Amino acid sequence: MTNTPRLLGFFANRLERPDEAADLLGEVVVVVCRRPAQVPDDPDEARMWLFGVARRVLANHRRGRRRRDALDARLRENFTESIDDDVVRIEIRQAVGSLPPDLAELVRLVHWDGFSLEEAARHLGIPPSTARGRHARARHLLRTELALSR
Repeated sequence: MTNTPRLLGFFANRLERPDEAADLLGEVVVVVCRRPAQVPDDPDEARMWLFGVARRVLANHRRGRRRRDALDARLRENFTESIDDDVVRIEIRQAVGSLPPDLAELVRLVHWDGFSLEEAARHLGIPPSTARGRHARARHLLRTELALSR
C-alpha cells in the first residue's frame, strides 16, 4: 500500500497516544483485505477511500476509548467505595467484638439479624426492659469505641 506512511501520519497526528497509530493502520489493512472489490482502481479515488476507512476506524477507536474511560472511572469509584465500606465494616465488627458478650450478642441480633428488641430479648431469655437498657449501653460503648478509632 503506497499510502501507508500517510495513513500512519493521519492516525499519529490525531491520537493522544501516537504509539496506537500502527494498530489503527492494521485495522485499515484488515478492511482492505476483507473488501478488495470495494477499493477503487483509480489511485486518487483509492487514496480517498482509504482515508475514509481511516476516519471511520479512528471514530470507532475514539468511541471505544470513551467507553473504556467511563468504565474505568466507574470501576475506580466502585472499588474505592467498596474498600471504604470494607474498612468501615471491619471497624464495626471489631467494635462489636470488644463489647461484653451479652451486649455484643444483643447488637448482632438487632442490627445484623434484623430482630426487634423485644424479639431479641425473648431469644436471649431476658425481659424487654433489660434488653432496652443493654441496647442503650451497647450503643453508647460503640459510639465511644468508633469515635476513638477515627
